[in-house]
Amino acid sequence: MEITSFILGMLTIVAVIILTVIVVGLVKINFLTRKIELLQQLCAAIESDLRRELENTNREIWQQFDNTSRDTTMVEKTLMNQIDATRRETDQAVDELHRAVGHESSEGRRYTDSRIDKLIDTYFDMKKVNEKKEILKG
Repeated sequence: MEITSFILGMLTIVAVIILTVIVVGLVKINFLTRKIELLQQLCAAIESDLRRELENTNREIWQQFDNTSRDTTMVEKTLMNQIDATRRETDQAVDELHRAVGHESSEGRRYTDSRIDKLIDTYFDMKKVNEKKEILKG
């Protein structure tokens, strides 16, 4: 009976150890399961925050792009207006220069024409004088 009692005692101790290991294992499994669930919730929260931030950043970038596009269009229009104004001023200056040069050249032509006319008149006057001298001589 001693051996039976010893074996029953040993089996009881082994059974208690096995039950203890099982209980500790189940507790650890439950603890790890809760920890995994919390980590999954945390990951989901972080992922949604990141998505929201990414969407906000994308929205801000597109707004800045639109603003830059509008600003570029306004600068382009301003430059085109300045170019047109400069072109008009240049055209006016060129027209004034043509008028001034044309006026001076026409005065120069008139002066030259008057000098030539005077020379011709003088030539013909001299010719008449010479003809009169020949008539008187002759």
